[in-house]
Amino acid sequence: MKLNLLEKEKRLMPAFESPEQLSLLLANAAKQSPTNQKIALYIEKHYLQIIFMTASELADDMGVSQGSVSRFFMMLGYHGYNEFLRNLQQVMLKKLTAPERLHYSSVKGHHHKGSTRRPMIDSEIRNLEGLEKSFAGPAYEAMLSMVLSPKRLILISARMSATLLPYAAYILGKMRDNVTTVLPATRDFETLEMLPPDDVNIIAVAFPRYSRTLIEKCRILKEKGIPVTGLTDSSFSPLVPVVDQAVCVPITTGALFDVYGTPLTFLNLMLQDAAEKMPHLKDRIDAIEDIEKRNMVYFTK
Repeated sequence: MKLNLLEKEKRLMPAFESPEQLSLLLANAAKQSPTNQKIALYIEKHYLQIIFMTASELADDMGVSQGSVSRFFMMLGYHGYNEFLRNLQQVMLKKLTAPERLHYSSVKGHHHKGSTRRPMIDSEIRNLEGLEKSFAGPAYEAMLSMVLSPKRLILISARMSATLLPYAAYILGKMRDNVTTVLPATRDFETLEMLPPDDVNIIAVAFPRYSRTLIEKCRILKEKGIPVTGLTDSSFSPLVPVVDQAVCVPITTGALFDVYGTPLTFLNLMLQDAAEKMPHLKDRIDAIEDIEKRNMVYFTK
């Protein structure tokens, strides 16, 4: 029996990278049944609101069963609604401003007025459960090697993504020397491409909404042959083509701001992996602890 177009797409596990590709995928699905047409038309018209909706909210708002929603996305080649939703968020969220996020999250679903906390908590749990796969592959090994290398290590980022740097830099400062953070609008950032490629490693962090300044700087660094490993949310991220390799860690989409719980967990676990490979780390940690005790750094009764 011949496979139709949608069955072939299912085997290929399709992913769209633009609203135009999403429309094409939906157009093919709409031809299969009146229910599929109803779902496809709703998604095409309301995909920005759907970014902030659960499967049950989507089903209620369309007046179809949740089973129909699940079957629709499985027919498209996804394992279910959540996998489609992640694809949708990865593509669309980088285009939304903060006011737009607030607007579309406030108009999502006409039948649900309850708290948005539970869906976000569930999303974060799913992200954490799937985090293990971020620790496999050459990109992760490259990042780990940079942390273990005696070369100068520079962490770069911009805007909201840069809030992750102080956490990583604080832990790294306990573990090793010669770690710095560099942000845009500083002299060090402007002159990064002047650094000798053999003497430095750079880790770049970029999550939606991606900073154009950071992406352009990474492109220049790569052209200059300076080693750059990226930490981002998706293979669709504009950071991926402008770094040597990139580790992808999902984030939870918030109505106004995204949640960085999973990237923070990744950084903590990655640095634990590095610590296990540092032979003299205990001596360094003990020495730092002695200094902090002498300086009465921490509050004691």
